[in-house]
Amino acid sequence: MNRFRPHPKETKVTRIQNEPRRTKKERSGFSHRRIVRSLLFTTVLCFATVKYLKVTEIEDNHTMPKFAGKGRPAKCTREELLKVRSQLIPDFCPTARHRPHLQSCSLTTATKCVEPTSWLDDYYSELQKERDLDVPFLGISIGCNKGFDALGTFRMGTFDSGLDKSAWGKAMLRDGEIHHSVCKQDATAPFKVDQDKKTRLGEMHCIEPMPATFKMLKGSAKTLEYDTKGFKVVHGAVSNESGKALFPSGGMVGGVENKGLANCAAIHDKEKRRQVCEEIDVFTLKEYIATHVKSDGPIHNLSIDVEGFDGDVLLGAGAEVLGRVEYLEFEYNWMGSWKRQHLHDMVDMLDDIGFVCYWAGLDRLWRITDCWMRYYDIHTWSNVACVNRPSVPRLASKMEAVFRRTLKEDKVWMAEKFTENDRTTQRAKYAGDVIFSTEHEEMTLKYL
Repeated sequence: MNRFRPHPKETKVTRIQNEPRRTKKERSGFSHRRIVRSLLFTTVLCFATVKYLKVTEIEDNHTMPKFAGKGRPAKCTREELLKVRSQLIPDFCPTARHRPHLQSCSLTTATKCVEPTSWLDDYYSELQKERDLDVPFLGISIGCNKGFDALGTFRMGTFDSGLDKSAWGKAMLRDGEIHHSVCKQDATAPFKVDQDKKTRLGEMHCIEPMPATFKMLKGSAKTLEYDTKGFKVVHGAVSNESGKALFPSGGMVGGVENKGLANCAAIHDKEKRRQVCEEIDVFTLKEYIATHVKSDGPIHNLSIDVEGFDGDVLLGAGAEVLGRVEYLEFEYNWMGSWKRQHLHDMVDMLDDIGFVCYWAGLDRLWRITDCWMRYYDIHTWSNVACVNRPSVPRLASKMEAVFRRTLKEDKVWMAEKFTENDRTTQRAKYAGDVIFSTEHEEMTLKYL
């Protein structure tokens, strides 16, 4: 049913016969008065419109990029794609198809570590200044590992200066040695909390399958009493279907990275596998939220880092759960289920829900949604950040603005071990490879 009633048809009004006719002078004065009133009304309306637009611009507190509000950003032009290729050079990416562990591709060099200061931190800094938030913060970290990122996210989302990464690191070491952090998450600057603002209620679900790491996380949360603040440590794995799975346990250092489900699956000797692996519960994200999360509101931050099975987590979440997520980060690589999955398909699925996805690096973003290039189909270690544009249009605008800023740089992302001579040699070695084509149709194909 139409929510708005149709405008009533105008009816022809006839003058009462006894009404005296106006003189020409009276009619002229009447017309002039109408014109003056009309001009005055138009002036007031224009002034109000301009004032509203200025207020809106101030409230948004940022320069709007090519799209605004809940719309999608403009599709990348060929010139913009070529600019991205001049930064994320494809030259060493063919090697990653056969030897991905060498981490030769520029996508790895540029995005193996994420520092979202100028979009995510900046967005939450604005929220902290603007208002007291009634909706409790909800964050979920799947593959929580040493917990530094999850703790930092929880501090940012709740504006709680009492959540301290330094204290967390010391607590983790009480139960033994922890594996070093590849991206130095333990040393990054914490989110700056305004001491004059009250803290926000919230929950951070830290889901970790590795037995040794889970034990250290659980102990640290209890020792520091962060569990009473809402930092929930859960032992389990998340995938596209529920059940049981084996994860490495014997002789493992807490917080070890790049180890997980695939390592136990590779052990064919059942007796040996029983000695070094432990069976744990597996659930879908949809099931986990239904049983462990009381709120049916937004999921403000969802982080996924499950050593090659990130796509399965997304598939098991379902559109309803993903539609509640405001900001999403996940890892892309060659291991686990990523071997048979394509990044384009995942980005396309997320686009249908309302997400815009980017390659995410150190304070830089390169858009993937509507900016796809064929060599992105090479499976290599990298990180992707996505924003739900209908849910958080201001954060979406910030991320697009960072992408536009990144495009203006002349930096070439090449691993330190390589030189320009290596680049020339590499191009000669793979001359004719389809990933080097700059013909628009071939350059933007979905798959290799």
